[in-house]
Amino acid sequence: MIELAPSSVRLFRRFVDDLHTTSPRRLPARPDLSAFADDDVEAARLSWASRIVDEYRSVAVFAELLHLLTDLEAPFSVLCTVHRLIGDELRHTQLTATVVEWLGGSADLAIDLSEVSLPPRPAGESAPARAVQIIARELVIVEQESIYALAAYRDATTEPSIRAVLDLVLLDEVRHAAAGRGILEELRRGPHGAAVAAELARLDRQLAIDRDHLRSVYRASAHGGPGRALGAVLELRDLERIWARAS
Repeated sequence: MIELAPSSVRLFRRFVDDLHTTSPRRLPARPDLSAFADDDVEAARLSWASRIVDEYRSVAVFAELLHLLTDLEAPFSVLCTVHRLIGDELRHTQLTATVVEWLGGSADLAIDLSEVSLPPRPAGESAPARAVQIIARELVIVEQESIYALAAYRDATTEPSIRAVLDLVLLDEVRHAAAGRGILEELRRGPHGAAVAAELARLDRQLAIDRDHLRSVYRASAHGGPGRALGAVLELRDLERIWARAS
């Protein structure tokens, strides 16, 4: 687990403070959990701890994308956008860890971020193809489906501070999915446009498979139980309501 506590080095604190100013909203106040049963709090603690790994994985994936786009000499605006996405995911990593601390802390949990892995890269895959894979599959499809799941978790959560955290992350994810679609359009118009278009055509079926798989995973995990009011679990009706609204 990386060190998420404030640094004693003043220079580093300035960079951290600058990153937090990019948040669309301020961190809500620590919640009073005295009204919640112990099993609700524990279920929520474990659920939020798993999200630390998910958010940090996005940092790694988008960092690879920035490297690829830098090598491809993507437009400055595109590089700035992906740079911002990495910062957002770093904020989310710390934000989810903060919620875990609210819920009792992580000292007894094994949160191993060294196990975060990037999608496999076939031998001989070109940089444009790899970039399109990440943008289309990881940024557009995964982020878009996470919007629906986050909206469902937010709507099911009744504790105000934790609901506000979910809403904050949701605001960023909406922009991320939109950014992915915008980056693909920009790359289509650039010097690698033919390669980008060819890779998108090849991926057309895979993207539908990815979306169906993600929804099946969300359905399988929507079994209800302790911690629903603290953003830990969903019931299937929570997801179906959001999907129906989006269709």
